[in-house]
Amino acid sequence: MTMSTELEIALVLGTALLWMAVTLTILSAIDRPERKARRQERRDIRTEKRRIEYRPAVAGSRVHRHPRPRRLHLH
Repeated sequence: MTMSTELEIALVLGTALLWMAVTLTILSAIDRPERKARRQERRDIRTEKRRIEYRPAVAGSRVHRHPRPRRLHLH
């Protein structure tokens, strides 16, 4: 009689674990495309930040250079 009770407990626990595993697998499979889209969106935002937009040079503008290079003064 005790053997069948232990067997029932093991069967119930095994069924519960299997049910949890299947449920988590299904939920992660449903969530995967959404996570993939979110990751791609973040990647796009990151590459946009890295891209530098250059403004066209204004006609007649020149870069002002120092007549002599600055030197580092050691203390």
